[in-house]
Amino acid sequence: MKLVQTLTELFILIQNDPLTAIITLFILFFSTILLYKKFGLLQIVYNFVINNILCFMKREFVMLTTFSKKEATYSNIKDKYQERGCLFLTLNVLKLFEGDGSIKKENLQKILKKQRKRMKVAIKRGKNSNSLIYFGFPHVPLAFLDGYHFKDTADPILIEYQGEETETLGKGFYELNKKYNTDMKIVSNYNEQISYGNEVAIKIEQSFPILDEEITMVSNVSQVISIGIENPDRWQINNYAQIDLYQKFFLFILSKLKAEGVSKIHLFATTPVSLSFSLGRVINHYHPEIIIYNYNNNVYDWAIHLRTEEIITFK
Repeated sequence: MKLVQTLTELFILIQNDPLTAIITLFILFFSTILLYKKFGLLQIVYNFVINNILCFMKREFVMLTTFSKKEATYSNIKDKYQERGCLFLTLNVLKLFEGDGSIKKENLQKILKKQRKRMKVAIKRGKNSNSLIYFGFPHVPLAFLDGYHFKDTADPILIEYQGEETETLGKGFYELNKKYNTDMKIVSNYNEQISYGNEVAIKIEQSFPILDEEITMVSNVSQVISIGIENPDRWQINNYAQIDLYQKFFLFILSKLKAEGVSKIHLFATTPVSLSFSLGRVINHYHPEIIIYNYNNNVYDWAIHLRTEEIITFK
Protein backbone atom coordinates (compact mmCIF):
# COMPACT_ATOMS: atom_id res chain seq x y z
CA MET A 1 0.00 0.00 0.00
CA LYS A 2 2.85 2.37 0.83
CA LEU A 3 4.34 1.77 -2.64
CA VAL A 4 1.00 2.61 -4.29
CA GLN A 5 0.67 5.74 -2.15
CA THR A 6 4.21 6.84 -3.04
CA LEU A 7 3.58 6.35 -6.74
CA THR A 8 0.31 8.29 -6.50
CA GLU A 9 2.06 11.20 -4.76
CA LEU A 10 4.80 11.15 -7.42
CA PHE A 11 2.18 11.29 -10.17
CA ILE A 12 0.46 14.26 -8.52
CA LEU A 13 3.84 15.98 -8.16
CA ILE A 14 4.52 15.53 -11.89
CA GLN A 15 1.19 17.19 -12.68
CA ASN A 16 1.60 20.11 -10.26
CA ASP A 17 5.33 20.76 -10.38
CA PRO A 18 7.04 19.18 -13.45
CA LEU A 19 10.48 20.70 -12.74
CA THR A 20 10.66 19.35 -9.19
CA ALA A 21 9.34 16.00 -10.42
CA ILE A 22 12.07 15.76 -13.07
CA ILE A 23 14.78 16.57 -10.49
CA THR A 24 13.32 13.95 -8.14
CA LEU A 25 13.29 11.31 -10.89
CA PHE A 26 16.92 12.09 -11.76
CA ILE A 27 17.90 11.68 -8.10
CA LEU A 28 16.06 8.36 -7.92
CA PHE A 29 17.68 7.17 -11.15
CA PHE A 30 21.26 7.95 -10.11
CA SER A 31 20.64 6.64 -6.59
CA THR A 32 19.56 3.34 -8.09
CA ILE A 33 22.74 3.17 -10.18
CA LEU A 34 24.92 3.86 -7.14
CA LEU A 35 23.10 1.24 -5.09
CA TYR A 36 23.44 -1.29 -7.90
CA LYS A 37 27.20 -0.75 -8.19
CA LYS A 38 27.72 -0.86 -4.42
CA PHE A 39 25.61 -3.84 -3.38
CA GLY A 40 26.44 -7.23 -4.90
CA LEU A 41 23.18 -8.70 -3.62
CA LEU A 42 21.19 -6.18 -5.66
CA GLN A 43 23.23 -7.13 -8.74
CA ILE A 44 22.53 -10.82 -8.13
CA VAL A 45 18.79 -10.22 -7.78
CA TYR A 46 18.67 -8.01 -10.87
CA ASN A 47 20.63 -10.51 -12.98
CA PHE A 48 18.45 -13.38 -11.73
CA VAL A 49 15.30 -11.60 -12.86
CA ILE A 50 16.72 -10.74 -16.29
CA ASN A 51 18.35 -14.13 -16.82
CA ASN A 52 15.53 -16.39 -15.67
CA ILE A 53 12.27 -14.44 -15.95
CA LEU A 54 12.81 -11.92 -18.73
CA CYS A 55 14.45 -14.53 -20.97
CA PHE A 56 13.75 -12.55 -24.14
CA MET A 57 16.22 -9.83 -23.10
CA LYS A 58 19.72 -10.01 -24.53
CA ARG A 59 22.67 -9.65 -22.17
CA GLU A 60 25.79 -7.56 -22.50
CA PHE A 61 27.83 -10.65 -21.60
CA VAL A 62 27.22 -14.39 -21.53
CA MET A 63 29.68 -16.37 -19.40
CA LEU A 64 29.98 -19.97 -20.61
CA THR A 65 31.96 -22.25 -18.30
CA THR A 66 32.57 -26.00 -18.49
CA PHE A 67 34.01 -28.10 -15.68
CA SER A 68 34.50 -31.74 -16.61
CA LYS A 69 38.07 -32.37 -15.40
CA LYS A 70 38.02 -30.46 -12.12
CA GLU A 71 36.21 -27.67 -10.32
CA ALA A 72 37.46 -24.16 -9.61
CA THR A 73 36.40 -20.86 -8.09
CA TYR A 74 36.33 -17.83 -10.36
CA SER A 75 34.72 -15.12 -8.26
CA ASN A 76 37.20 -12.53 -9.55
CA ILE A 77 35.95 -13.05 -13.11
CA LYS A 78 32.30 -13.39 -12.10
CA ASP A 79 32.28 -10.19 -10.04
CA LYS A 80 33.87 -8.23 -12.87
CA TYR A 81 31.06 -8.97 -15.33
CA GLN A 82 28.12 -9.30 -12.93
CA GLU A 83 27.89 -5.54 -12.45
CA ARG A 84 27.80 -4.97 -16.21
CA GLY A 85 24.95 -7.43 -16.83
CA CYS A 86 25.89 -11.06 -17.40
CA LEU A 87 24.14 -14.37 -18.04
CA PHE A 88 25.99 -17.23 -16.33
CA LEU A 89 25.80 -20.63 -18.03
CA THR A 90 27.76 -23.30 -16.16
CA LEU A 91 28.12 -26.95 -17.11
CA ASN A 92 29.54 -28.96 -14.20
CA VAL A 93 29.57 -32.64 -15.15
CA LEU A 94 32.27 -34.01 -12.84
CA LYS A 95 29.80 -36.46 -11.26
CA LEU A 96 29.27 -38.17 -14.61
CA PHE A 97 32.90 -39.32 -14.67
CA GLU A 98 34.30 -42.29 -12.76
CA GLY A 99 37.02 -41.91 -10.14
CA ASP A 100 39.72 -42.92 -12.63
CA GLY A 101 38.61 -40.28 -15.13
CA SER A 102 36.77 -42.68 -17.43
CA ILE A 103 33.15 -42.18 -18.46
CA LYS A 104 30.30 -44.33 -19.71
CA LYS A 105 29.18 -43.70 -23.27
CA GLU A 106 25.63 -42.80 -22.22
CA ASN A 107 26.94 -40.21 -19.74
CA LEU A 108 29.13 -38.66 -22.42
CA GLN A 109 26.07 -38.44 -24.68
CA LYS A 110 24.26 -36.54 -21.90
CA ILE A 111 27.11 -34.04 -21.77
CA LEU A 112 27.06 -33.45 -25.53
CA LYS A 113 23.31 -32.86 -25.43
CA LYS A 114 23.71 -30.30 -22.63
CA GLN A 115 26.55 -28.62 -24.53
CA ARG A 116 24.46 -28.11 -27.66
CA LYS A 117 21.54 -26.69 -25.69
CA ARG A 118 23.72 -24.37 -23.64
CA MET A 119 25.59 -22.98 -26.65
CA LYS A 120 22.31 -22.23 -28.44
CA VAL A 121 21.20 -20.20 -25.41
CA ALA A 122 24.55 -18.38 -25.28
CA ILE A 123 24.37 -17.38 -28.94
CA LYS A 124 20.72 -16.35 -28.67
CA ARG A 125 21.10 -14.25 -25.51
CA GLY A 126 24.35 -12.46 -26.40
CA LYS A 127 23.88 -8.81 -27.29
CA ASN A 128 27.12 -8.08 -29.12
CA SER A 129 29.70 -9.88 -31.26
CA ASN A 130 32.01 -10.10 -28.24
CA SER A 131 29.39 -11.01 -25.64
CA LEU A 132 30.61 -14.58 -25.07
CA ILE A 133 33.09 -15.23 -22.26
CA TYR A 134 34.54 -18.76 -22.40
CA PHE A 135 36.64 -20.74 -19.91
CA GLY A 136 36.70 -23.61 -17.43
CA PHE A 137 38.40 -26.99 -17.16
CA PRO A 138 36.82 -29.11 -19.92
CA HIS A 139 38.35 -32.14 -21.62
CA VAL A 140 40.07 -31.20 -24.87
CA PRO A 141 37.41 -32.76 -27.17
CA LEU A 142 34.63 -30.94 -25.29
CA ALA A 143 36.38 -27.57 -25.67
CA PHE A 144 36.93 -28.21 -29.40
CA LEU A 145 33.25 -29.13 -29.74
CA ASP A 146 32.16 -25.93 -27.98
CA GLY A 147 34.27 -23.95 -30.41
CA TYR A 148 32.86 -25.89 -33.37
CA HIS A 149 29.31 -25.05 -32.23
CA PHE A 150 30.21 -21.38 -31.82
CA LYS A 151 31.95 -21.21 -35.20
CA ASP A 152 33.81 -18.09 -36.37
CA THR A 153 31.10 -15.45 -36.51
CA ALA A 154 32.10 -13.47 -33.43
CA ASP A 155 35.03 -12.55 -31.18
CA PRO A 156 34.68 -14.17 -27.75
CA ILE A 157 36.43 -13.08 -24.58
CA LEU A 158 38.86 -15.86 -23.66
CA ILE A 159 39.83 -16.64 -20.09
CA GLU A 160 42.82 -18.77 -19.17
CA TYR A 161 44.22 -20.11 -15.93
CA GLN A 162 47.71 -19.26 -14.71
CA GLY A 163 49.29 -22.10 -12.76
CA GLU A 164 53.02 -21.35 -12.62
CA GLU A 165 55.57 -18.64 -13.22
CA THR A 166 54.56 -17.03 -16.48
CA GLU A 167 53.79 -13.62 -17.85
CA THR A 168 50.53 -13.74 -15.86
CA LEU A 169 52.02 -14.83 -12.53
CA GLY A 170 49.54 -15.10 -9.67
CA LYS A 171 46.42 -14.13 -11.60
CA GLY A 172 44.52 -17.42 -11.42
CA PHE A 173 41.77 -17.03 -14.03
CA TYR A 174 42.45 -14.02 -16.23
CA GLU A 175 41.53 -12.69 -19.66
CA LEU A 176 44.15 -13.21 -22.34
CA ASN A 177 46.31 -10.16 -22.91
CA LYS A 178 45.24 -7.99 -25.83
CA LYS A 179 48.43 -8.16 -27.84
CA TYR A 180 48.56 -7.85 -31.61
CA ASN A 181 51.89 -9.53 -32.25
CA THR A 182 53.78 -12.43 -30.74
CA ASP A 183 57.26 -13.96 -30.72
CA MET A 184 55.77 -17.47 -30.64
CA LYS A 185 56.92 -19.66 -33.53
CA ILE A 186 54.83 -22.58 -34.70
CA VAL A 187 56.77 -25.50 -36.15
CA SER A 188 55.35 -28.30 -38.28
CA ASN A 189 56.50 -31.28 -40.32
CA TYR A 190 53.81 -30.68 -42.95
CA ASN A 191 55.35 -31.00 -46.40
CA GLU A 192 53.53 -30.02 -49.60
CA GLN A 193 55.78 -32.44 -51.52
CA ILE A 194 54.43 -35.45 -49.62
CA SER A 195 51.41 -37.31 -50.98
CA TYR A 196 49.02 -37.75 -48.06
CA GLY A 197 46.51 -40.58 -47.96
CA ASN A 198 42.76 -40.54 -47.47
CA GLU A 199 43.19 -40.40 -43.69
CA VAL A 200 45.89 -38.60 -41.72
CA ALA A 201 46.55 -37.76 -38.10
CA ILE A 202 47.35 -34.30 -36.78
CA LYS A 203 48.95 -33.76 -33.41
CA ILE A 204 49.00 -30.31 -31.82
CA GLU A 205 51.75 -30.17 -29.21
CA GLN A 206 51.39 -27.01 -27.16
CA SER A 207 51.43 -28.16 -23.52
CA PHE A 208 53.03 -31.63 -23.84
CA PRO A 209 54.67 -33.78 -26.54
CA ILE A 210 52.59 -36.56 -28.14
CA LEU A 211 54.11 -39.89 -29.23
CA ASP A 212 53.47 -40.93 -32.83
CA GLU A 213 53.41 -44.58 -31.74
CA GLU A 214 50.41 -43.97 -29.47
CA ILE A 215 48.59 -42.16 -32.28
CA THR A 216 49.18 -44.98 -34.77
CA MET A 217 48.15 -47.61 -32.25
CA VAL A 218 44.72 -46.08 -31.57
CA SER A 219 43.90 -44.63 -35.01
CA ASN A 220 45.61 -47.13 -37.36
CA VAL A 221 46.98 -44.12 -39.29
CA SER A 222 50.68 -43.93 -40.04
CA GLN A 223 50.96 -40.42 -41.49
CA VAL A 224 51.19 -37.95 -38.59
CA ILE A 225 51.39 -34.19 -39.14
CA SER A 226 52.78 -32.26 -36.18
CA ILE A 227 51.87 -28.69 -35.25
CA GLY A 228 53.12 -26.86 -32.18
CA ILE A 229 55.96 -25.07 -30.52
CA GLU A 230 59.54 -26.33 -30.47
CA ASN A 231 59.51 -27.06 -26.74
CA PRO A 232 55.93 -27.83 -25.61
CA ASP A 233 55.16 -26.59 -22.12
CA ARG A 234 52.19 -25.58 -19.99
CA TRP A 235 50.98 -22.02 -19.35
CA GLN A 236 52.45 -20.60 -22.56
CA ILE A 237 49.24 -19.29 -24.13
CA ASN A 238 48.55 -15.88 -22.61
CA ASN A 239 47.50 -13.46 -25.37
CA TYR A 240 45.15 -13.16 -28.34
CA ALA A 241 47.98 -12.84 -30.86
CA GLN A 242 49.08 -16.40 -30.09
CA ILE A 243 45.51 -17.63 -30.58
CA ASP A 244 45.28 -15.84 -33.93
CA LEU A 245 48.62 -17.32 -35.04
CA TYR A 246 47.49 -20.85 -34.24
CA GLN A 247 44.08 -20.38 -35.90
CA LYS A 248 45.60 -19.17 -39.15
CA PHE A 249 48.16 -21.99 -39.25
CA PHE A 250 45.60 -24.68 -38.41
CA LEU A 251 43.21 -23.33 -41.03
CA PHE A 252 46.05 -23.34 -43.57
CA ILE A 253 46.74 -27.03 -42.87
CA LEU A 254 43.06 -27.98 -43.05
CA SER A 255 42.63 -26.20 -46.37
CA LYS A 256 45.76 -27.79 -47.85
CA LEU A 257 44.74 -31.30 -46.78
CA LYS A 258 41.25 -30.79 -48.17
CA ALA A 259 42.69 -29.67 -51.52
CA GLU A 260 44.94 -32.76 -51.56
CA GLY A 261 41.96 -35.09 -51.17
CA VAL A 262 42.25 -35.98 -47.48
CA SER A 263 38.76 -36.87 -46.23
CA LYS A 264 39.35 -37.72 -42.56
CA ILE A 265 41.62 -36.29 -39.87
CA HIS A 266 42.38 -37.93 -36.54
CA LEU A 267 43.16 -35.06 -34.19
CA PHE A 268 45.27 -35.32 -31.03
CA ALA A 269 45.96 -32.19 -28.98
CA THR A 270 47.57 -31.08 -25.76
CA THR A 271 46.12 -27.59 -25.85
CA PRO A 272 44.84 -25.24 -23.12
CA VAL A 273 41.15 -24.38 -22.98
CA SER A 274 41.29 -21.06 -24.85
CA LEU A 275 43.29 -22.60 -27.69
CA SER A 276 41.14 -25.75 -27.95
CA PHE A 277 37.98 -23.64 -28.17
CA SER A 278 39.53 -21.25 -30.69
CA LEU A 279 40.81 -24.00 -33.00
CA GLY A 280 37.39 -25.64 -32.92
CA ARG A 281 35.89 -22.37 -34.20
CA VAL A 282 37.81 -22.45 -37.50
CA ILE A 283 36.68 -25.97 -38.44
CA ASN A 284 33.92 -25.89 -41.06
CA HIS A 285 31.63 -28.45 -42.68
CA TYR A 286 33.61 -28.38 -45.94
CA HIS A 287 36.84 -29.41 -44.20
CA PRO A 288 37.79 -33.09 -43.88
CA GLU A 289 35.92 -35.05 -41.20
CA ILE A 290 37.62 -34.62 -37.84
CA ILE A 291 37.70 -37.09 -34.98
CA ILE A 292 39.27 -35.68 -31.82
CA TYR A 293 40.69 -38.00 -29.17
CA ASN A 294 40.67 -37.82 -25.36
CA TYR A 295 43.75 -38.80 -23.33
CA ASN A 296 43.19 -40.27 -19.87
CA ASN A 297 45.64 -42.06 -17.60
CA ASN A 298 48.19 -42.71 -20.34
CA VAL A 299 45.68 -44.07 -22.86
CA TYR A 300 43.21 -42.71 -25.40
CA ASP A 301 39.86 -43.88 -24.10
CA TRP A 302 37.26 -42.05 -26.23
CA ALA A 303 36.88 -39.73 -29.19
CA ILE A 304 34.22 -37.50 -30.75
CA HIS A 305 33.40 -37.01 -34.41
CA LEU A 306 32.96 -33.22 -34.50
CA ARG A 307 30.50 -33.12 -37.36
CA THR A 308 28.14 -35.94 -36.31
CA GLU A 309 28.99 -35.99 -32.58
CA GLU A 310 29.35 -39.76 -32.79
CA ILE A 311 31.17 -41.10 -29.73
CA ILE A 312 33.92 -43.68 -30.27
CA THR A 313 35.26 -45.64 -27.30
CA PHE A 314 38.43 -47.69 -26.98
CA LYS A 315 39.30 -50.51 -24.60
